Amino acid sequence: MTNSDRPLTPNEPPALPNDEWELSELIQVITAELDQAQDTLILKSQNRRLSMMVNQLNLDLQVDVRRDPNGHLMFRTVAPGQTGATVLKLGFTPALDTQVQETRKSVDLETGDYRRLEDLPEIQSVEIQKLKTVGIHSVNDLEVATQTPAMLTEISSKSGLGETRLRLWRNLPLITQIKPESGAPGSTVIIDGANFGAPTDTVEVYFQDKLARIRDRTNSRLTVEMPRNVIGGGLVVVKTANQKTNLLPWRADIVDLNVQDVVLDSPTPLVAGQEVTFRAILSNQGNVDAAGFDVSWEVSQVGIRRVPPLDSAGSMMLRAVVDDSDDIQATPTQSIKQVLYSHTALRSQQQSTDGALLFTHKFDQPGTYQISFTADPGNQIFDQLRTNNQFVREFVVNPPPPPAPFFNAAPDQFTPKFGKAGDIITLSGQNFTVGTAAVRFGSVNGTIVGTPTATQIMVRVPSFSRGVKVLVTVQTRGGTVTSTDSFTVVVPGYYGSGTAIGSNLL
Repeated sequence: MTNSDRPLTPNEPPALPNDEWELSELIQVITAELDQAQDTLILKSQNRRLSMMVNQLNLDLQVDVRRDPNGHLMFRTVAPGQTGATVLKLGFTPALDTQVQETRKSVDLETGDYRRLEDLPEIQSVEIQKLKTVGIHSVNDLEVATQTPAMLTEISSKSGLGETRLRLWRNLPLITQIKPESGAPGSTVIIDGANFGAPTDTVEVYFQDKLARIRDRTNSRLTVEMPRNVIGGGLVVVKTANQKTNLLPWRADIVDLNVQDVVLDSPTPLVAGQEVTFRAILSNQGNVDAAGFDVSWEVSQVGIRRVPPLDSAGSMMLRAVVDDSDDIQATPTQSIKQVLYSHTALRSQQQSTDGALLFTHKFDQPGTYQISFTADPGNQIFDQLRTNNQFVREFVVNPPPPPAPFFNAAPDQFTPKFGKAGDIITLSGQNFTVGTAAVRFGSVNGTIVGTPTATQIMVRVPSFSRGVKVLVTVQTRGGTVTSTDSFTVVVPGYYGSGTAIGSNLL
């Protein structure tokens, strides 16, 4: 059973997390503990005639060691009950600050290059103390500890001193501020700092890894035109004489009016004579609000094309103009109507609900059309991505359906109201000549006599086996209509052998 699998006894606390650590972190923790212990001993010695101190501390640690992708050595203490292949032996012996200074001074004097921290420009005593907390006691130490940008960042983080202060003391290029802190892509900003180099030195400014254009420069100020093809926040860095400055944030403020779709808010399929309402889907995907702007709607009729197929529900839906199929080819269009509406301000990352997104038009003629919606057609505001502020839909308006037939109001639907087989009656109504008409008496077909007109059909009564009351139905290409009046079929009656003596009515 491993240590992690072993069940805890009732009085045994749960195992604490065994995280990895760097050697510098361990030394900082131990020195902090030693300082606290020494302070405790000093307090106790004030009431006694005896001075006490921690003379020596030795630690033998069994550890596991690995090297991370950044090149750092990472240690992890071996768990209780286990052994490690590496033993880390640490010894701590007290030394006076004067002894350390004398040792450092003697080494520096041998090289003839000893410089005190107090000699650094504009350095404060509190800053000197912060440098000493991370083991920097001279200018020589500072130069050794800050040879790379990563080392500068680490010393800044551990000492609590700003990276710009370290760069100033090291005479390295640095940025102190960018004015303004945000602006439109391509706008001009002022970068203040120091050590930007001589006029003959090559200086480059980057934002979001894109090169900016320098319009004016001195050793402490750069006037820069920011890149145009940038969006949102990022970091600015200045590179001079193969040395990079610290990084400062800047934000490219943009309005991005994005028209995602144009949808149909009317029943389909569309037919000529129908009033159709369209609705655009518009949002501001930029990081700043858009002031009021115009939007335009345009309806165009397209040249003759093959009609797109119906969808599964039998409706003719809108389709986008961009289509790789052979059915949609580039053909001339003729503008029918164009209107311009005013849109109110639109906040960043918001979808619009403005009334300017609605457009209604009545299509009098069948055909293929395009509806186009454009946000800010006059480029009133700085829209970073002008390629997505327009959407075009293509759709078909079908011919109106043929009119359905209908009877006149009762009792004027047909005359006479009764008759026998072979008799001719006249049906009265409208739209009887849309295509070929057919007439039924109940479920039995009648025979049309002559040529129907739009308002009348003459039809011969079919044969029935017995007298009956039936409804009359007319069917054309426009639809089917059934009378509300009943027609009475008369069947002749017989008495004796073949002599008709009357009729039988129901």
